[in-house]
Amino acid sequence: MIHPQLLSILRCPTTHSHLQIADEAVIESVNAAIAAGKIQSRVMETLTRRLDSGLVNADGSLLLPVYQNIPDMNPDDAIALDQLKQLDQETTEGSE
Repeated sequence: MIHPQLLSILRCPTTHSHLQIADEAVIESVNAAIAAGKIQSRVMETLTRRLDSGLVNADGSLLLPVYQNIPDMNPDDAIALDQLKQLDQETTEGSE
């Protein structure tokens, strides 16, 4: 768990907005997409390592991975969460 005092000073390296701990449902969705090989970082690198947790920026567009309670603040490693919406649409269209 990220210490609340640390969380209060961290900012998104891209948008400079406050960060909050990601909902467990978001982490589960991202980890499922990682397992399926269907999610990438902002620099188009396909992710292979499961997240322990994550930090979401204020507008909910980016997730910064957290591994072993250490946030990865590299903007290149951020995950654009609109990928999850695209995967949901593909799944819905594929089941019709």
